[in-house]
Amino acid sequence: MGLDMYLTGQVGVWSFKHKERIEYRDGYRVKCRELDLGYWRKHPNLHGFIIEEFAKGEDLCQQVYLEAGDMRRIIAAIQEDQLPYTEGFFFGQSQNDEDEKREAIETFTKAIAWLEDSPDEVEWKCVYYQASW
Repeated sequence: MGLDMYLTGQVGVWSFKHKERIEYRDGYRVKCRELDLGYWRKHPNLHGFIIEEFAKGEDLCQQVYLEAGDMRRIIAAIQEDQLPYTEGFFFGQSQNDEDEKREAIETFTKAIAWLEDSPDEVEWKCVYYQASW
């Protein structure tokens, strides 16, 4: 048990634009594919910031969609030590050390680059955060 935190990318094809690129599996249209963009184990301060800023403070283990600008705000909060102290049942504690900061910044920076790299107007992309505890 504990706080598991996932950053997920979704990519799909606009079905109404290019029907020839639509994938099927078991007779059903594949709506999108998911990519594992990041994972944290027990980093409650990061979790608390995301929930407060982008989920209106409502923590129901729901998907929280993040745009590139949102992720830039998260990076800035990490760099400026603005993540709020957050606690919860089995959440553990954030380390607040340079390695944890660097890793989180790198994860969000790569996610932004992936999200903004859309060479093909046929595809759509989005990023969401979701925690499990």
